[in-house]
Order: sequence, then C-alpha cells, then structure tokens
Amino acid sequence: MKKFVVGLIFLSIGLLARDNPFKPVISSKDLGKATNVSKTYQPLKVEKFKLPSSSRVLKKIKLEILNVDGSISEVSYDINKKVDWHQEIILSNIPLKFDSKPKKIEPKLLKPFKFLTILIDKNKLLLKTKDPLVRQLFFSKPYKIAVDLKRDVSFYTKIIKLSKLPFTKIIIGNHGKFYRVVLALDGKYRYKIKKNSNGYLVEIF
Repeated sequence: MKKFVVGLIFLSIGLLARDNPFKPVISSKDLGKATNVSKTYQPLKVEKFKLPSSSRVLKKIKLEILNVDGSISEVSYDINKKVDWHQEIILSNIPLKFDSKPKKIEPKLLKPFKFLTILIDKNKLLLKTKDPLVRQLFFSKPYKIAVDLKRDVSFYTKIIKLSKLPFTKIIIGNHGKFYRVVLALDGKYRYKIKKNSNGYLVEIF
C-alpha cells in the first residue's frame, strides 16, 4: 500500500513538472515587443541645452522615461539652485571632466570722451561723469537701457562693441542739450541705477 501511495506522489509531480525547466515562466513575447524597444535608440552620451534668458533659478527637472515593458513614466528631481542662463545645462551618461580653475574676468575700462569714462565689471557698469541725469529708459526686444545725461555738446554717434556679457554694445549719441548712452543687453534682465560720487552705477540682475 505504501509503495502505491509513493508511486502516486511521483506520478503527480511528473504531471505538474514543465517539459523544459529552463524555459522562463513569462516569455519576451508575453511582455510584448517593447522589451527590445531600446535597440531602436542611440546610446545617451552628452546632451546640452540652454535656458531662456529670463531664467534665474532652476526649481525642478522632470524626465519622461520609456520603461522596459513599454510604459511611459515620469521622474522629477528638486534642484532649487540659482543658474546662469548663459551656461549650457548638460545631461550626461558618461564621465565628464571639468576645469576646476574658472577664468578670472578683468574689469574693462573705456574712455569714449573726456567727460565720460565707462567701467564694466561683470554685471555692473559705471558711467563716470559729472553730468546730471535727465532720464532713464528701458526697451525690450532687443533689451537695452538708455541713460540720458545733460550736456550741450556736439559729436558723432559712437558705437562700442563688447564681449563683456551681459553687455553686448554701447551706443553714445548726441541729442542737442543732452546725450544718450544706450546699453545693449544679451537677454532679459531687471536693472537699477544708483548715483554715487563717481557718477551712475548701473547694475543688472
């Protein structure tokens, strides 16, 4: 009787066993064609993109992901850091090497006229003059600041091209009883002008 019972047990195990024990329970066919969808994409190395000129703080990064089963999901990462929109944002899947010694930016001194000296230091520009301020104006598209200074003087319009971002160009024109200093900018900014003992300090941010 015991031999009969043991025989039934082994028989039932044999019936339940799969023909090929190495065959996966779920095949790639069951998962669908999406399991190999990554073969149609190029490997991610380095991607670069720039932010709009109005950007000041990077709050969050959201990524849309194609998963192995073909579904789409989204992941997000909180950043909350100030950014310089002039610099590219880099998304990399390979090791990167960075220069640990940033280049030192020297202030630039301009002397277009005897009555006006201009000093540029990063995002600040000093109009060194004794001439009174008449008005200040702001223009968009392209973005520029105009400073009118009182002086009865005659001269030809002077254009000074710059590589000292955020300032790209300075235009100084004669308007009879006053002259206008136009500061062309490379993007969208806020600004303030303060009078000091040397003249007028223009700061953009």
